[in-house]
Parts: sequence; structure tokens; C-alpha cells
Amino acid sequence: MYFTKVPHPANFAYPERYDPKTGVLRVGGRRLEATLQAYEGGVHRLRIEDPELWEDGLMLCPLTPPPASESGMVRVTKGFEIEVFGVKGEPILRSRPGLGFGLMGAASIFVFARPEKARFFGMGEKTFGRLELSGIRTKFWNTDVWADFHWMQWSSHPSDPYYLSVPYIVVDCGEEFVGLLFENACAPFIETGAATTIPTEHVEPQDLLIGAEDGLPTLWIIIGPTLADVTSKLAKLVGTTPLPPLWALGYHQSRWGYGGEKDLIELDTAFEQHRIPCDGLWLDIDYMEGYRVFTYSKKGFQKGPEKAVKKVSPRRVVPILDPGVKLEPGYPVYDHGQKQRIFCQNPQGQDFVGMVWPGRTVFPDFTTEKGRKWWTGYAKEFRAKGFAGAWLDMNDPATGAVDPLAMLFRDGRYPHRFFHNQYALGMQMATRDGFLAAEPDRRPFLLTRSGWIGTSRFSAVWTGDNVSNRFYLKGCIPTTLNLALSGIPFNGPDVGGFGDDTTEDLMLDWVKCCFLFPFMRNHSVFGSRPQEPWRFSRRGTKIIGHFIRTRYRLLPYLYNLFIEQEEEGHPAIRPLLYHFADPQAISDQFLVGPSLLQAPFLDGEPSRLAVLPGRRRWFSFETGEWLKPGRVRAVADLGATPLFVRDGSIVPAFPDEEERSLARVEFHVFVDRVDARTVYRFDDGETYGYRRGERSAVEVLAKRRKERLEVEILSLAEGSGPLDYSVVIHGEPGAVVLNGQKVGLQRTTVDWAGCRVRANRLRLSR
Repeated sequence: MYFTKVPHPANFAYPERYDPKTGVLRVGGRRLEATLQAYEGGVHRLRIEDPELWEDGLMLCPLTPPPASESGMVRVTKGFEIEVFGVKGEPILRSRPGLGFGLMGAASIFVFARPEKARFFGMGEKTFGRLELSGIRTKFWNTDVWADFHWMQWSSHPSDPYYLSVPYIVVDCGEEFVGLLFENACAPFIETGAATTIPTEHVEPQDLLIGAEDGLPTLWIIIGPTLADVTSKLAKLVGTTPLPPLWALGYHQSRWGYGGEKDLIELDTAFEQHRIPCDGLWLDIDYMEGYRVFTYSKKGFQKGPEKAVKKVSPRRVVPILDPGVKLEPGYPVYDHGQKQRIFCQNPQGQDFVGMVWPGRTVFPDFTTEKGRKWWTGYAKEFRAKGFAGAWLDMNDPATGAVDPLAMLFRDGRYPHRFFHNQYALGMQMATRDGFLAAEPDRRPFLLTRSGWIGTSRFSAVWTGDNVSNRFYLKGCIPTTLNLALSGIPFNGPDVGGFGDDTTEDLMLDWVKCCFLFPFMRNHSVFGSRPQEPWRFSRRGTKIIGHFIRTRYRLLPYLYNLFIEQEEEGHPAIRPLLYHFADPQAISDQFLVGPSLLQAPFLDGEPSRLAVLPGRRRWFSFETGEWLKPGRVRAVADLGATPLFVRDGSIVPAFPDEEERSLARVEFHVFVDRVDARTVYRFDDGETYGYRRGERSAVEVLAKRRKERLEVEILSLAEGSGPLDYSVVIHGEPGAVVLNGQKVGLQRTTVDWAGCRVRANRLRLSR
């Protein structure tokens, strides 16, 4: 398997004849059938079928398109040229004439002419270090990066392909956007006008190529006026993220080496002593008995994990689960799996063997319902031990130094390429089913390393084993943003870096960059410098603690962004281009929802320029001033970070970092010249009661009326009870009227970014 080479268009045969009425397409002497299906909202599916070449039904997680529509914005001409039209009826993307679809054996390709000045985003999880992705040639093949590449590459350079694959590209065509999703797991590839890798005078056409080395060619085309519109449609197609439990959005502490009750109690005590909130304590491979999955160390848990979990409650304990099963007769999990014949086979009809942590290892076949149900049973027992979540690692699948291509699926009938990229997805499906079987009304929380289209329905993602350096710190923003644009919104890096030793300055910059990322976990490798918050100077510990506490203050805001994700498909973390024109495709800033903007320091520089987009003013949490849109210079401060709030925003927050009830919040109102409106929704943060109507909602309005600010708070639903609220006004509001009654103001201060700024708290009589 070549990671860096893909098929060339010149080696493919292209359409000889096509009948649009019957869908019969002749390519390279073969008779194919092409179907173009239109769905509501500008979503289309183009599929090329030949039962002798490709089998249907091999996707583990079928997509869910909107209702079918007769009026489409994609057309296929008699010459099988694909034309994509915008809302104005003008073509915005076309296939290269004569090259609409290509066939090379079982390989397939679509060749699009690159629109003038087009820009590209998405591609799932890549570490190219930039948001815009022109000039890229990439393959989608889940890798165990640290095992599959030399450390000289992954330590401080992009490794490609990476852990998780989503063959998706969104094209900025100027005034409109087109998303292209290739639903084919057989080593798909994308080129965005990539140059040749050797010096030559010949220049290839700068085309957009999408294809795969095998498998049923299924191309989804999504059209919309904005990046937000296309991203929302993609999320609904592949599956939005189910609302996680509130604790999953908190801060998490992990390290390779945490292995039992003693570590958990020490961590629990230290977080308590330093008054730093933490909801998740994670256990790496050392908690198991000899790295055997679904076991625990008798030495580490002398009285069983149930006792240890209760001792650190209400913090949750999240252990690792690897898919590999130790090949050891007498080990019950292995014996049971072999008896049930659920392990992947090799070409000799024997269990495929890899070399992972336990030594010789066999692998459950998650591509079969039988294999998933087998794993589900063990996951159910695992959840019943009190573990609140599961960390799904090594599911690329990692096979150590053993070539995985000999791992066959479905009783050895299917080559590895058909399910390699889907392996982790099957593990996620089976584990989630197990957790729900154990506690049907508790929202499960899973974290995975690898994944595929549809992973968003089952698991959050951490962006793999990174390194404690500036390369990975700077790259975490575009990697996370492009993952979010590709339908994987619940993600984040190992804060502080996993490999190597971090420094205090580097750790502080990691924390200040990521304290509002969708997922926040501090994780480090065995033998490296410990990087728990209290492992640094007194000042460093104080700063880290402050930003973790600020994350907790803002959990109501983050939680409501995840409600929006589940219902509308918008990610919590967004590039500036999501809401504003961004000609530079800025990679070192990002939005958290529509209201908050971060411009963190990433390079150790003494100052930086931050872009405040749009036409509204922005409130600076460093200075407490309203700033005009445009470029502003921020000066580095060890204890602070540039954080801005858009005029016309209302941000719900907890009154303090110890609050955990979503029914008690304070609304922070940022109204300078633009009125504001938001709907705040809350539930118990833990169960599926909200799906049964057990959710409350209030509408908050703030209107500027000359020297007076009018605030209204209206109850819309009380399925989860009434709301206990307070109101904080930022800026100089003048007189304030709440629900028709004039109220007094009390001076206060707010510190979200490391600097105290003045604010006004409404005096409410209850």
C-alpha cells in the first residue's frame, strides 16, 4: 500500500456512450448504470453500478439523505459531463470535458475542472497546518501514525494519511459552495490541483480529482450559498453528534501510566487541593491485566474497579479499550471469541495475527453483525463496572510491525481494503450499543482515535498522538476546524502534547489555545515530563487552573452549541469563513459558536495581529473596550489570551466554576449598537429525558433604546423546570429595564481571558 501515490487520470478509460434516459453508461467496453438522485436542499447522489465489479451494501453506517426531490441542481449531459449549478442557475462546477467518470479495472475517478480562484476546505483529519487545501494530493487510509511513519516525519512535519479518514472536500466557488463526499472506503484519494513531485517542464492541468482504488463509486454533491449551509447539510447526511452528557464537555486528565485505584485517588486529591475542576480521569493500558482487553489489574484494583470508581465520584473514570485480543488459550475473552468464530481471518483461513501490546493478537471482525454483538456483550459488562465512558484506541486497526493487508473480513471473503477504513467505526457502533444496553437512559461518551464517515453518530475524536512542540500546537487549529467542516465536530487534540517533554510556556499556550475546544483532555506519554496542572510553577498552575475554570463557567454556552449541533448540524468550533468573508482563510484564529472569537498566541511571539471580522464591533476581554472590526495588535501576556465577543451577543454562563446545574445561569449581555437575541435551553445534562420533552427553554432579548437598554427574558418551555438566572451587562448600558421594570446596577468584574474587566450586574429582587 502506497501512502503517497494515487492513480493518474491518464490510466483510466472514459465514457464512450451515455443514455440519460436509461442511465446506461459505456466505459472501456463495459456496460455500467449511472443514477443521479436529487434530494431536497441541494443534495445529490451520483452512483455508478456494475454488479460484476462492485458490490453494494458494504457501508457499515448508511447515510440519511433528506426527502427526494424532482428538481435538481446537478445535471449529467449525453457526454457524461457533470454540471453543478448554483441558486442563480449558473454552472459553478463542471467535470473536465470527456473525463466525467473514469474506470481502471475496479478503480474509479471523477475529474472536475478547477474553478478559477477556487478554494478548498475539509478533507477530514489532516495535519497540513493550514485551513485552505489547494495543491494537495492525499489518500484516505487510516494509519497508526507512530508505527507507520518514521519519527523524523511525525515529530515535526505533516504525516499523511493520518489516523481518521473522511474523503470530503468543500469547494469555495466564489459566491457559492459545493461539498463533495466520496462514499467509498477502498483507499479513496483527492487531488486539489497538486503539482508533480519531480522537476519537469510539463505542467499537468490543475484539476480536482476524486476517486478510489476499488469499490462502488458513490459521489454525494451538496450545494449551498454559504459554508455554514453546506456544513449543516453534510452533518445531517452523515449523522449529527448526539448530545453528549455535560460532564463530557468538562476538563479531562490522562497519562500513559495511570493504572489503578492509587492513581485515581491521587489525582482526585490533587484536583481538590488545587481547586481545579476535572470531570474525567482516564486510564491507559496499564490498568489491564497484561494488556488483555476487558480485564483489570488485580494489583491496581485490589477490591475491584467498582470501589475505586465510587471513591473518586463524582469524577468519571474512562479506561482505554483496544480491539486486539491476546492470543492466549485459557484467556476467556479469546476462548469465547474463537469459539464463536468472530476474529478476522488470514488467506489461509486461520485467525489473522498482529503484534500489539499483549504480543500476538487477534482482531474481532466488527464488519459483521455477529462480531459487533459479541463485542457489545463485553462492553455492557464493562459499563456495569462503573466506568462512565470508553477510550477506543489502536482501532486504525493497529497491527504493530505486521502488514494488515492480510487481515480479511467476513469469514475471509473480503479483502482488507473494503473495511480497513471502517474498522474503527464498527468498534464504535458495538461499544455504544453495549453502553446503552447497560444503561439505556444514560448518554454514553466514547472517544476514538480512528474513524470514518458516520463516526460522528457514535464517538468523539481526539486527533491522535501528537508531540509537545509548536508544530502541533499551531496545527491543532486547522486540523480541528477542517474535521468540524467534514462532519466530525466533537474533537480536540491532546492538550500539552502527548510525546516529548513540554515546557511551562508551551503548556500555557496549549491551554490558552484549547480551553474552549469541543473536547479538552491533557494527555502525555509514559516517561515524559508529567504535565498535570500542578506540575508547573505556582504561577503556571494558577494560570492553567484559571482557564480550566473559565471553560467550566462557559459550559452552558458550549452545551447549547452541542444542542444546535445535534439539531442543525453546526459545529461548536468554526473558521471565520463560517460567518464572515475571509479572503486569507485564517488558520490561527477561530470562532466558538457565533459569538466568541479566539486569536491565541502559538509561536512564542511578543505580539500578533488579530482580525476582527464583519461590520459589528467586538468586545475585548483583555481591555474591556469595544473595538472596531479590522486588524488589532495584541501583546503577549503569559496569563492572558486574546478573547473577543461580538456585538449583539448573549452568552449564558455558570455563576461560578463549581456550578453544575444548567438550570442556574447568568446571561452575559454584549450590546453596544446591535440588538441581541438568544434561546437558552437546558435539561438534566445526563439522560435522554430531553427527547421525552424534559427540557426547558427561555428566550432572552436585549434592545438598545438610546440611553436605555431593555432586556426581556421569556419562558418558552419548562419541561425541566424553571430557570434561576442573573444578568450581567458588559459596557456602559445606561439605564436598564428588565421585563418592563427599571432595575438597579451593581458594579462587578468578570475575568474570562486572564484580565479583569468591569461589568454591571442587575439587581434582581426575587
